[in-house]
Amino acid sequence: MNILNKLLNKFGKTKIIIFLIIILLFALYMFKTSRDLKVRYIDLEFEDLPKSFDNIKVALASDIHSGLYVSTSHIKKMSYMIMTNKPDIILFVGDYIYSAPRWFRYYNKKNIIKLNEGIKDLNAPLGKYAVMGNHDNYESKIDISNTFYSNNFKMLDNNIIFITNENKEYISIGGIGDFLTDEVKFDLAIKNVKTNDFNILLSHEPMFPLKIAQKEGYNKFIDFFVAGHTHGLQISFVPMFLFERLNKNRNYPLTTIYGNMKSENMKIYITSGVGAVLLPFRLFAYPEIVIVNLRSKK
Repeated sequence: MNILNKLLNKFGKTKIIIFLIIILLFALYMFKTSRDLKVRYIDLEFEDLPKSFDNIKVALASDIHSGLYVSTSHIKKMSYMIMTNKPDIILFVGDYIYSAPRWFRYYNKKNIIKLNEGIKDLNAPLGKYAVMGNHDNYESKIDISNTFYSNNFKMLDNNIIFITNENKEYISIGGIGDFLTDEVKFDLAIKNVKTNDFNILLSHEPMFPLKIAQKEGYNKFIDFFVAGHTHGLQISFVPMFLFERLNKNRNYPLTTIYGNMKSENMKIYITSGVGAVLLPFRLFAYPEIVIVNLRSKK
């Protein structure tokens, strides 16, 4: 009470009320931003993409974080926006639930029910593929795996799948385990891939796997690397497009926070994700799903 009286005497009641209103309005703005899910559209060209796969459409989403701050309706909104764009392939790159900060060691199974209800209407003719994130491994890898399997997703942690079309041409999609909570096995994620094959690589955490791929030469076998985890910083005082601009025309990204970038000939996209953690706020880091149109240079 003494502290409050001192503040009132020093700054005046009116100034403090104005300050508190500004804080409240700013918090409401950040909360609204965290719910303002957007769709980003990008076109990418690839030398190795078979001509018969030209113009296939890929939907990318990450960091759904079903639970504490993310409702079933938000996840259903994501699914509706994905399906409205009629993707050929759906890719999810980790962190599907969030019960509480990790140090609480708390897992709420109801979050799996919310996730299942939110993604059950997703379909794609060439398949749905996913890898785990750090929160998934902290909370319940088994429950999340079962939920995705029951919804006909193929889990690709340290694994790979080849998709062959009626022309007998193929592409591959591989995935690695989360760097923070699992093993990262690029050799399994690119198994049987030739340097002139088209391969998409799924990762949750981007920075360290990209360094490994460059250092050990795996990027020669990967055409398109996709990841999440960063949330575009979630609460940032720098608009996300500036992070993307920092990496423009660079052969290796200066920062792996958000957006389009490349590592030599390997194209990269890091998404800001769908949900939120720690606080139900976002600033200058809108939640998004990404629709990628893959084009062949052949």
